[in-house]
Amino acid sequence: MYKEALVTIESAFPLSGTLTMPEEKQDTYPAVLIIAGSGKGDRDGNLKNLQMNVYKELAEFLATQGYMTLRYDKRGTYKSKGSFNEAGLSDLIDDAVEGVRFLKRHPNADPERILILGHSEGAMIAPAVHNLEPVDGMILLAGAAEPSADLMPRQNEMAYEEMNETDGLKGWIFRTFKVTDRARKQNEQIFSKVANSDKPVMRVKGIRLNAKWLRETLDYDVVEYLTRADCPVLAVTGSKDLQVPPEHARLIAETVPGESEWHIIPDMNHLLKEYEGEHTMLGLLKEYKSIADSPLSPGLTAIIGDWLAKQRSVRPG
Repeated sequence: MYKEALVTIESAFPLSGTLTMPEEKQDTYPAVLIIAGSGKGDRDGNLKNLQMNVYKELAEFLATQGYMTLRYDKRGTYKSKGSFNEAGLSDLIDDAVEGVRFLKRHPNADPERILILGHSEGAMIAPAVHNLEPVDGMILLAGAAEPSADLMPRQNEMAYEEMNETDGLKGWIFRTFKVTDRARKQNEQIFSKVANSDKPVMRVKGIRLNAKWLRETLDYDVVEYLTRADCPVLAVTGSKDLQVPPEHARLIAETVPGESEWHIIPDMNHLLKEYEGEHTMLGLLKEYKSIADSPLSPGLTAIIGDWLAKQRSVRPG
């Protein structure tokens, strides 16, 4: 069981967060900052049309392991102040740094045992956060081990390839109207337009685009920060992850200079849940909705629990 409290992280803008603490009373607990993946999901890991509760479930699991956690709504979303559309990757890093500092100052957190758990984009920026405000360990879930300028185009190309190979009427439409070529050209134009601007927000084909975030993400190289990550690192991906190559868990572990461990969990997808059906980039939303009520992969929680136990044995508290 666990207890929860609403808190405010004082960053450039006030960020609304939730502290989750084990029910067992202690003076202090080891603590984990949960850094979410990209997009407008809330602190629990939910979108308006996709209720996954990934970060809430992670916080509840970590409470069973004796850890208090902090998760928060991103800048400009839900109950946090600021502008999401104007926030760059550097701003998200700064906000996470303030999350670490919040835990280090909290009377119930052990400042010598602060960890980061980052998922997807959160795993990508976690090493940069550690570089600015050192922590005692990082759990990197579905994280990349290459420059974002290489990762993002590859994700698009996977979708284009699936479009070209689609059967039936849908495939005929894709090919007849050259949908793939048009999509590729449009993305190239967007990337070029954003790269040649310094505006934080741009309007492209009537849609407001977070240009600062895209520019900074394309310029970001996580490898630069992984090579400086001297704290213990656990890297985990799922074999069914299409958004990040599963073998990047191994690359992360091989890149960091400190103690590391990596795992690829069979049948786990990018949202840390098990899925055994057909797995495609074009069908990801349908897939994610079909498993919304499923729990976190038991393999994942077992691995995290074992790793945390090893950390406690090395440094008991």
